[in-house]
Amino acid sequence: MSFPEKFQDVLKEWAPALVVPLSLYVAYKLLNRIIPGAHNLPKLDVKNKVVVITGASSGLGKSLAFELYKRGAQVILLARSTDKLKEICEELKETFPLNQNEPIYYYFDITDPEQAPWAEIPRVDILINNAGMANRGSCADTTMAIHRQAMETNYFGHVHVTNALLPKLSPDGCIVVTSSVQGKVAIPYRGSYGASKHALQGYFDCLRAEHKNLHILVVSAGYINTGFGSRAIDPSGKVVGVEDENQKKGYTPEHCARLIANAIRDRKTDYIMAHADARFAVFLKYFWPTLLNYALYIRGTKDQWAPKNKKE
Repeated sequence: MSFPEKFQDVLKEWAPALVVPLSLYVAYKLLNRIIPGAHNLPKLDVKNKVVVITGASSGLGKSLAFELYKRGAQVILLARSTDKLKEICEELKETFPLNQNEPIYYYFDITDPEQAPWAEIPRVDILINNAGMANRGSCADTTMAIHRQAMETNYFGHVHVTNALLPKLSPDGCIVVTSSVQGKVAIPYRGSYGASKHALQGYFDCLRAEHKNLHILVVSAGYINTGFGSRAIDPSGKVVGVEDENQKKGYTPEHCARLIANAIRDRKTDYIMAHADARFAVFLKYFWPTLLNYALYIRGTKDQWAPKNKKE
């Protein structure tokens, strides 16, 4: 029997089983086109668009600046380290001379809104809320000061930025939130971080629901190899200074920047940017939560911040 004949036989055998899922998928795509919302806006070309990025001096924020500037955007970079921002702007112009938009930077501390440069930014097409901090330690050991610091940086700061720039956002613009899978599934010994990311997810889900066509993209990121974990603070407020092994195995920030830029273009609204195990954990959260809870408990017993594993 020739290959075409074998293929035809296999197709005849499996065709009935494929009809239902394919029909459901086609129906979903058609109905999704009927439902109003930002997902039906035209694709977003970032060329000559004004893009504001917080936390732009390093890591994912820096990579997003390069990726979007490469695609022709005008970038406005915000962070506390103006020396680094100045270097990034110079490097952008040298690396991508065809982009005639002048990259701009301003000092900005997300926990100090009084210093915000909003008067200098007349228009925004894409706002990327990217600044953040992480913590390590048990919920019981973490002080209220650390809990509040995490909320100020990871939640209240982004709410302030968004509220300040929302009136300046173009009608077909986009708000991007670089959140975390931990905004959907909390893991042990990251309590302040997980709580702040859950709050972030809830706020932007609510804001999206209050507007018919406001494009909000929440990126639930998995591990990204940026050194972010080494800058986390322990229950006493000290920087841990050691990177997680899982973090080292994460996506590169350059790869993540490309994925996010594509998600902006394609008008995605809730994007899980993580490996399959993290995606499966989100699935279990809704369909088998007891199994997920036990799996997370087992994971926690192996964590370096578990009581039996802590090094004094």
